[in-house]
Amino acid sequence: MRWVETSLPTAAQTALGFADRTWDKPQFLALGHTTTTHRMRTAVMPPPSRALPLPQAPHLAVDELVVHDPLLERAVPLAVLLERRLHCDGLLVFHGGGVRHESYRGGFSADDVHLLHSCSKTLTTMMVGIAAAEGRLALDAPVRSMVPELADAWQAVTVQHVLDMATGIFSEEHYDDANGMYWRYAPAVGYYGDTAQGEGVLAFLTGNLTQPVAAPGSVFNYASYVTNLLPVILERVYDEHPVALYERTLFQRIGAEQPGLINCDCEGRPIVEGQVSLTLRDFARWALLYLHQGRNLEGEQVVPQAWVQDSFTASAANRAAFARGEQAELFPEGGYHNQLWLPDADRGIAAMLGIHGQFAYFDLPRGLLIVGVSSYPTQLDGLMTECLQTVWRAISEAVES
Repeated sequence: MRWVETSLPTAAQTALGFADRTWDKPQFLALGHTTTTHRMRTAVMPPPSRALPLPQAPHLAVDELVVHDPLLERAVPLAVLLERRLHCDGLLVFHGGGVRHESYRGGFSADDVHLLHSCSKTLTTMMVGIAAAEGRLALDAPVRSMVPELADAWQAVTVQHVLDMATGIFSEEHYDDANGMYWRYAPAVGYYGDTAQGEGVLAFLTGNLTQPVAAPGSVFNYASYVTNLLPVILERVYDEHPVALYERTLFQRIGAEQPGLINCDCEGRPIVEGQVSLTLRDFARWALLYLHQGRNLEGEQVVPQAWVQDSFTASAANRAAFARGEQAELFPEGGYHNQLWLPDADRGIAAMLGIHGQFAYFDLPRGLLIVGVSSYPTQLDGLMTECLQTVWRAISEAVES
């Protein structure tokens, strides 16, 4: 692990209006997603000396698949949905033991490191699974026993409650509410530059998440802020900087090709709820650990198989908590476990999801992984969700034909 110096946009980019506070405007997202080092303190995970090659499989002509466009309500090539609806920057399909499709759009290339937003959550929780298997961390341990700075309301909240986004502590994450908690959080951790002026992830948690509203474990409440507790806990049980842990235990072992980036707050704490940046191919390598039951491309067990299997399982209590949450309509029979979305756990379907259209979609019975990075103009809306599910469904059906 090393720190990278903050870089600056070019004079031409600045003249166009690109700046720390405008990077996520729709017209600038293509640049903003690849330039987190412009505005935030950044830790770098160097790749290993030898990358593990991604095996290849028979080509799948993804762009030529015909799908229903939910906006125009007519049949269009899948390429139209990817380019004009999702603003897809890169797509990779892994099936049958190898890569069947890899494409880049909108000027992006295989060497571009792209912000993954909330897909970062699932990637970082793999380290929690490793810590639990090593006996360093009990998932039923009260979070406050390791993070005593938290308010009294956290006394009955366990690590597993955090992993399942069911803490019972009041929080909300509504991107369309300019006065909401998310828009107080973003500047506090440096999303728009001035990182040194922000209060940081832990101070935000201790100052804002203080009121109990439900029994822990009873209601799913998506709150990115709580994910940042996990590296705080990991640092305290390992006595090692979390990014160094991720690098040594995960990133070096997936056989990455390019450096990986993790943005940090004013205190140097990693913002793992959404600030991991990887190339599309390295994102696929990391996600493949879940498709391959915790093994990397050489068959080495990196993440415990039991953790992977548990992460793809939605218990009755987990489903009930999800059904009580705001996102229940998104996946009516779904769940959320270990920071992984479970649209249909009974069929082995799971997904990492991030705002602006980032995703890793798993279909375990088909041996299928689809990873995508995008610059969708808004954080989240119904059209994006419908288009993502259309892409997943079309490719899933195509690999079986």
